Amino acid sequence: MKTFIVTLAAIILLMVFPMQNVLDIVNAHKIERFDEIVYSACQKARTSGRFTESNILQMKDSILAEFPDVSEDEIIIDVTTSIKYKRFEFDSRETINYKIGVPIKKIVNLGKLLGIKDEDNRCDYVMEGYVLSEALE
Repeated sequence: MKTFIVTLAAIILLMVFPMQNVLDIVNAHKIERFDEIVYSACQKARTSGRFTESNILQMKDSILAEFPDVSEDEIIIDVTTSIKYKRFEFDSRETINYKIGVPIKKIVNLGKLLGIKDEDNRCDYVMEGYVLSEALE
């Protein structure tokens, strides 16, 4: 009986590792999809000279579809909405800045079993940078 209990406890403890591997794969897929969504939105902003309201709404909808556990107010969107025009030599006036982020709410699987609080078992994944405008005056 003692051997059975020890074996059962060992199996339960060892199940943490494959479950964590699955969660890492799921999070990596979500982050990859988030990168694609932001890249697509940045390319649309590049051609239109700014982040338009329709571009921002489409980006939010795509993010919410990919991250069902995230609400709209948790998404970080700080982008250039004023029009920027292309210059024929590099000028900082033509940069369209963006800072877009989303919370990853579960980093460690079975965090409660390991004593990790829900507010500690999360992080914000943020993409920040700029693209150059292609809109002509």
